Amino acid sequence: MKNENFGLVIGTRDGEDKKTARIIGYDHFILMDLDLNEDVEVKVQDKIPLGKDSEFVKQERAHLSYDDLNKNEEFEVEKAVYSIVIANEPKYVKFFNDQSKEASQLHFLDPINRKKGSKIIAEKELNGDFESFEDIDNRVSFIESSQDLIVNRILYELIELPKVKKGRPLYLFTKVKRSNKKEVQEYDEFVTDDSRFIEMIKEKGLLEKEGKRIR
Repeated sequence: MKNENFGLVIGTRDGEDKKTARIIGYDHFILMDLDLNEDVEVKVQDKIPLGKDSEFVKQERAHLSYDDLNKNEEFEVEKAVYSIVIANEPKYVKFFNDQSKEASQLHFLDPINRKKGSKIIAEKELNGDFESFEDIDNRVSFIESSQDLIVNRILYELIELPKVKKGRPLYLFTKVKRSNKKEVQEYDEFVTDDSRFIEMIKEKGLLEKEGKRIR
């Protein structure tokens, strides 16, 4: 499977002539529908191999946006994202370690701002690379859960960023299909900073302060 080697199942359907699964990719959180081979059994939250040599997958059907999911699948996506981040902790700790004063993306992890991002980098440079989420949380006083920072950013990229029709929102961890909803908002100005983007849609009443979905 292009871009994804494994996926977690977020939904299944058994038809008269075929079995299908809806999955979220393990590497880039790509949402897709798959036709399954008839002799396999999968359940929600199973991790399955993808690609032409997979014993599970007969054919990839379509890449999806978050808006294509039903309520149960939305719930399973959140569970799957947590599971994937936990299972790939070194990958996401490396994200923190890769940041530098010259090129930092830490301020895209809400509620980290540029000043706090600089403090995280200073701690890393003073006392060495972070070794785990727990290490980050213990060494940086204003971070309660670095794991949650990553999870929340991934969910934001899956749910909210695809709704922007113009501009170039930044995807740090995902490869996402644009939303097809009529409510997709257009912005003439080029937005390079998600914090400004969030303020813009708050001002227009499209995003509640609690971080709920655009309606």
